[in-house]
Amino acid sequence: MRAAELFDVSGEIALVTGGGTGIGFKIARVLAVNGARVVLAGEDQGTLEAAVASLCELGGHAIAIPIDVRRDDMIAPSFDRIEKELGPVSLLVNNAGIAHRDKAVKLARETLRDVMAVNVEGAAMMAQEAARRMIRDGRGGSIINVSSVLSELPMRQVAAYSASKAAISQMTRCFALEWAKHKIRVNEIRPGWFETSLTDPFLKGAGAGVMANQNPTGRLGDSHDLDGAILLLASRASVYMTGSAITVDGGHSIGR
Repeated sequence: MRAAELFDVSGEIALVTGGGTGIGFKIARVLAVNGARVVLAGEDQGTLEAAVASLCELGGHAIAIPIDVRRDDMIAPSFDRIEKELGPVSLLVNNAGIAHRDKAVKLARETLRDVMAVNVEGAAMMAQEAARRMIRDGRGGSIINVSSVLSELPMRQVAAYSASKAAISQMTRCFALEWAKHKIRVNEIRPGWFETSLTDPFLKGAGAGVMANQNPTGRLGDSHDLDGAILLLASRASVYMTGSAITVDGGHSIGR
């Protein structure tokens, strides 16, 4: 099979949470320019619409839909709307997330709850709804969870975020095990340090240079570094992969 066919995503209907900015937008872009019909989900309608316009300028097909992944009453209706406008979601990318930086002794219970509500519970409920419909229709599909190298790599002052990403990693494996018989693949990518609005608090000032210098490649992740991993997990190229994690960090997690 030729590469163009193996990595073809032109028949996919992809829902990307947190798709208006940062890594979510990068993921949506590579899917859209390669022919997938992309749904950008998030809370800020203006940001989503600007992202949709950008993808359309690149020749992609994209729409925006408001979803707060913490609200159960928004999830199923959003999938209903997508099915009506485009068809059933065949690819879900769970990217929506929030971060927090503070000393562990100062971590408030409410902060921990907020991080878990978005990063873990939101991803779980989105995956559950996507899987229910894939099982209902007997068509299978792909779910990609965006975790982080911090799911396994300890770092000071990010206990809540790191714990949430570790939960995503285990959830990925559990869902993959349960849903494999339905031809639903559940995998994760673990990005390293990319400059986005989410990582701004960590990379401000000299932080970016420090993190780049700690990376074996000598740099942070750039705009297209996730493209290959996403196309792999979104396409038939990963038909025999489930419960897998792909680390895209320039070697950061293995040290200098």
